[in-house]
Amino acid sequence: MCCSLPVLSPGAPRGADGAFCSGNDALTTPASVISVLPDDDRRDRKLVKLFLAHLEAVRRQHWTALDFPEDRIRSREAVQVIAMEESGRTTAIEHILLDGFEGNVQDAQRFLAVFSPIEQDPSLRVPQFHVDVAVSVGVVPIAVDWRVLANGVRGWCARNIATASEGCSTYVIMVSGTPLKIHLEKICCPGEPGRLLITPLDPPSNFEAVVQDRLQRKLGRLVSASADQRVLLFEKDDALWSARQLRLELEAACVEFGDLDRINEIWMVDTVPWEAEEYLPFRLVLRNQEK
Repeated sequence: MCCSLPVLSPGAPRGADGAFCSGNDALTTPASVISVLPDDDRRDRKLVKLFLAHLEAVRRQHWTALDFPEDRIRSREAVQVIAMEESGRTTAIEHILLDGFEGNVQDAQRFLAVFSPIEQDPSLRVPQFHVDVAVSVGVVPIAVDWRVLANGVRGWCARNIATASEGCSTYVIMVSGTPLKIHLEKICCPGEPGRLLITPLDPPSNFEAVVQDRLQRKLGRLVSASADQRVLLFEKDDALWSARQLRLELEAACVEFGDLDRINEIWMVDTVPWEAEEYLPFRLVLRNQEK
């Protein structure tokens, strides 16, 4: 996907945002609309195009045009991308990176050092399922060897993940006399390879503040976009939180951010395995059933 083709001919429909106006070099022909070009160095734009490619693969949505209102509109903050389908339906997409988390850095590094290798074990992955395993280590005595805990969690995963029911479930296991609470979320993602993610049971201490800060910055520009559908795409670039924690936070934020009701879908992309595995897991976090 490296070809660069001419822009669409004049006469494409225009919305209130000025979307799809002729002569915009961000608007491409159907063959190249979601191609990631060598000189396309903006990370958020690459992720949005790859997200659209994912939707095209799993939902058979065919994108015929892209527009980037933020490149043209200077009078106000504009949405990042608006994509058009063959039917003429448009979808506005806003990318949000969640970063800047605080907390005990030493504990976080120790958690990642002992638990992250479990995620890389292919024998623990279940094809076409995303499996999140959240482990409570906040009350583990200082004298306990975390490597022993990790081995206990690995063994539990080997015995239970494949046969576990879809959805959410909670367990308590004993490892060397230490009780560990485990929250399991198993979600079917057709067409994707198996994915195992292990995170702390509790998100970073300022997780709520970071989510609300990003919503404050980004939600308004998405809601004001002239489009038929609206999608938020959260980027996860660390192993310290999960889709479940994001979903719970967004459900709680609906009280303060009423415009969340105007968003059709909220997705998450995990970019941690992007460079190592050249794989991007996309995950639907919330869908507004009324939209």
